[in-house]
Amino acid sequence: MKKHLQDEVIIKNGAIFIADAHENEQRESFWNFLCALKEGKIKTSQLFLMGDIFDLLIGEISATHSFAKKYIFLLEELSKDIEIFYLEGNHDFNLSPFFKKVKIFPLQKQPLKAIFYTEKDKKENFFLAHGDIFLNPFLGFILKNLRRHFLLHFLNFLNKLTFNFISKQILANQKKKNLFFKINNFENLVYQRYKKYNANNTWVIEGHYHQNFILNNENIKYFNLDSFAYKESFFVVEYNQEIKFQEQNLRGQNV
Repeated sequence: MKKHLQDEVIIKNGAIFIADAHENEQRESFWNFLCALKEGKIKTSQLFLMGDIFDLLIGEISATHSFAKKYIFLLEELSKDIEIFYLEGNHDFNLSPFFKKVKIFPLQKQPLKAIFYTEKDKKENFFLAHGDIFLNPFLGFILKNLRRHFLLHFLNFLNKLTFNFISKQILANQKKKNLFFKINNFENLVYQRYKKYNANNTWVIEGHYHQNFILNNENIKYFNLDSFAYKESFFVVEYNQEIKFQEQNLRGQNV
């Protein structure tokens, strides 16, 4: 049986983080990013995909597979030279059957514990997650149950029976969705979420909320990634006296 999971990872200097690309037939910036990696226009030894990379990709729902095939193939090819971690989101999950080399982390394995060695004997601890954990009990219950294999196989049967009406409707709704709104008083939500992680001076990195928001003080170390679908922004982790997340834009990479 294939093993894609590990208990802890080492984040390397120069690692790239991307969240919420929400790739679909009208939005293919993430594909351009992967091609830039392949062509060497963007360089890294590690890539962290923080969930919702696709508008819809579910292991059991066959109608969602064809669009993602070229991405899966290229990610596997890139994995020969780049360590790739894929934290499943609420739009892309049950992905292990698609990958052999890319390391897949489902919801139940999040937050993922990671370490960044700042100096020889010093380190920073990280919790990594898409962000759809620690939600209100009702919503959390729904999202967890939507990942159940039996239910998804049944939905796949219904989807085929209705000529993919269910998946087409979800994708149509996603295209209308505003991915770029700012959440009022997001800082208050951050403090609430940080407590639930029981982080204790540990960095928490999330996607899901699309806010490009960072807090780094004596009480909290938190970074919410921007949606790649918004400004084609990805973030490079670098250390120079302290941890920095350097925002870079695909449009500025001569792609």
